[in-house]
Amino acid sequence: MKRFVILAVLIATLVTVSSVTGVAAQGRNREWIVFSDASVTNSAVTTANVQIAGGRIRQNIPQIGVSIVESTDANFSARMAALGLVAAPNRRIPTSRPEKLYKATNLTPASLRGQSNPLFPLQWSLTAVKATDGWREGRRGAGVQVAVLDEGFYLNLPEVNWNTRLATSFVPGEGVQFNNPDPNNQFSHGTFVSSIIAAKDNDFGTVGVAPKTEIVPVKVLSEQLGYGEDSWIINGIIYATLAHVDVINMSLGGECDFNQPPNPDYDCGTPADIRATQRLYNHVVRFARQNGVTVIAAAGNESLNFDTQRNLIELPGGADGVIAVSATGPVGFGFNKSADPRVPAMYSNLGRKLIDFAAPGGSDILYYKDQTSVCTVAGITEPCFVFDWFIEPAQVESSPSGDLVDFYFGIGTSFASPTVAGIAAQIIGANGGHMNPDRVEQQLRRYAQRLSPIAFYGDGFARAD
Repeated sequence: MKRFVILAVLIATLVTVSSVTGVAAQGRNREWIVFSDASVTNSAVTTANVQIAGGRIRQNIPQIGVSIVESTDANFSARMAALGLVAAPNRRIPTSRPEKLYKATNLTPASLRGQSNPLFPLQWSLTAVKATDGWREGRRGAGVQVAVLDEGFYLNLPEVNWNTRLATSFVPGEGVQFNNPDPNNQFSHGTFVSSIIAAKDNDFGTVGVAPKTEIVPVKVLSEQLGYGEDSWIINGIIYATLAHVDVINMSLGGECDFNQPPNPDYDCGTPADIRATQRLYNHVVRFARQNGVTVIAAAGNESLNFDTQRNLIELPGGADGVIAVSATGPVGFGFNKSADPRVPAMYSNLGRKLIDFAAPGGSDILYYKDQTSVCTVAGITEPCFVFDWFIEPAQVESSPSGDLVDFYFGIGTSFASPTVAGIAAQIIGANGGHMNPDRVEQQLRRYAQRLSPIAFYGDGFARAD
């Protein structure tokens, strides 16, 4: 038997990196990701080239001509450039954690089980993007695989269609399964994101945008260390591509500032380093798309306008070929079920330079002057503002009497991105699978609702029909 608990998170934010805060990468003893962007198939990185420049190859990825290199030479990147190669710093990307957690007061096992997805009445996002219309037309993502690049996953959660055969981790010393030694920090971002895409259509909890889609869990962020590395993310993209998945979702990333004073101890590094990192992601995403993979990423939660702040770039969301997604949400859904779900979220990044589509991510608590009022939806009583958020399972605990499944409420562009990934899975499944990414984007644009301002909505508010 299963026991059930629901928890609420104040904000489950996007995994971010900021050159402004000056988080050190590897200090003076740095790692670099070296490649030639002249081709995505022919390796141009040789041991001799790297040794001439004062480096040591730690890993070769020959399928795409990328090498992870260690060097203590402060001029290593310039030496690589002189040899016609690009050296991007291997950044460390801090993992943001939820700010607050609390248990709901009256969620019972009965309220989590029913004839059909008993928490569906709380999932305003599914109606907003017309996922249900797609279901009625038979578009449920059958035969589609979405790789979720994130932190650890609760693979023992039976409500997600996990592909455990392809599941893998690029975090050294850590498996795919979520394993944070901190007992007070058991929220799994990767599990939450995966549930948005592909929670099963059954008599338990929530349902995903594409409930018959298979999730390939790829761990590229460490819940134990509190960060990920660009090299892990790049490895994850290449692995998922070679595994022939249909979609990659990355609810991770962060901005780099070209105006940041040059300092090799900053994660983003110098302007030349930032341009190299941009070229790196362009290179790897091009490889993915050329092999039929649609790549989707969160736009970020820093309330930045990338059209007016041209000194900034979001990566990987701002790389060529990545579909970057901003976030929207209703205000007052708890007491008004017709509340508009397309209201721009105050935390979401924007800018036509960055944004391709907008999708539900949840509304900010700051819309509420009174944060103590409570509402009841589908028999669940909580502070009214949480009903403007996403609710998904994000924790599994084993106990003698059965598994304890914890549900969370959360907001962020982290959750807008998998919403679009689920829509893409519907589209690809209806096409018979393995669809050209250009055609997937064309279909996304065809279904999207055009809204203003374009700087926020891009090609439109994403919809499945």
